[in-house]
Amino acid sequence: MRLISVQHLESHMKLAKPIYYRDTLILKEGCTDLQRFTAKLLNLGIDFVYIDDKISEGIEITDVVSNSTRQQCKTMLEKVIRNYMSTDTLDVITLSDSISLLLDEILDNQDVMINLKEIGSTDESTYIHSISTTIYSLILATKLGYSKNMLIKLATGTLLHDLGKLMLDSRIIFKDGKLTDEEYEYIKTHTILGYNALKKCDSISELSRSIALSHHERFDGSGYPYQIPSINLHPFIRIVTIADVYDALTSDRCYRTHWTSKQAFDHLLQYSDIYYDTDFVRIFLQNISIYPNGSIVRLSNGYLAIIKSQNQHMPERPVVRVLVDPLGRAVPPYEIDLMQELSITISESDLAAPII
Repeated sequence: MRLISVQHLESHMKLAKPIYYRDTLILKEGCTDLQRFTAKLLNLGIDFVYIDDKISEGIEITDVVSNSTRQQCKTMLEKVIRNYMSTDTLDVITLSDSISLLLDEILDNQDVMINLKEIGSTDESTYIHSISTTIYSLILATKLGYSKNMLIKLATGTLLHDLGKLMLDSRIIFKDGKLTDEEYEYIKTHTILGYNALKKCDSISELSRSIALSHHERFDGSGYPYQIPSINLHPFIRIVTIADVYDALTSDRCYRTHWTSKQAFDHLLQYSDIYYDTDFVRIFLQNISIYPNGSIVRLSNGYLAIIKSQNQHMPERPVVRVLVDPLGRAVPPYEIDLMQELSITISESDLAAPII
């Protein structure tokens, strides 16, 4: 199994994971002759899919939370938000049910590295981002030893951390291009709007509300809305800040394409102890597949390879399946464990072009 750009689909490829648009299943797992769906998928804003083909045979892409659970939680969160926007009340029961689904799988899969890219359209990005950020936050908090009761508070605030954005003008939120200074200041108000909205719900703790308010504060006090330094921020804020930024950077936005996992990894390292808590960044990155299974990479010796599997806590040195030599010629596939071959590194990742 591997992830591939929709633009490079070919007739011999088979869909490895189902594709949903909003709440509707549009392509089932196992579907073939995928080229015929290229235009439709692109029109829906779906740019990547998981496929099975010969070069990815035997490569498993497991994740700490299953694709079906992500989809179910996205649907539930969308229900909660739409209900709030029409009635000004939060459906806490549905929200709690979605948290239970996520938390149960995360606690059952604590040794699994995050490996799966969420597939969705651009008009679902707020919900997908909220789910992914919650998963990242819960994984980090679990590694830090927080109790289940505290994890529920973290998940509640993180699922709703961008509630305020839904109260803003969508033409500015989804603007295709750089924001003006005035527009940026306008978007920054989503933190206070979201916090004030959550204050209306007595069943949500102040700690959960504070995540909506402060998730753009920075370790050195340079964030917004109140420039609060880390010493005065609850650890949950520092956790969500890392998770929020990582998911935002690695997701497509209307104003830019996604960064690679490695680029986001390097960003978090570069700004540790400036924007982000260094200790939290270190633990977080140990549990992320920087080079996800099924992705195409170029090795330092010039060969092209596909990521076969991960080495626990060593995300920069996975096991790879070599497929193409430096001159572009296919070679009989063979595997290299980069934990054993320390002279070889990954020099380029997230390659968009077909490998052969």
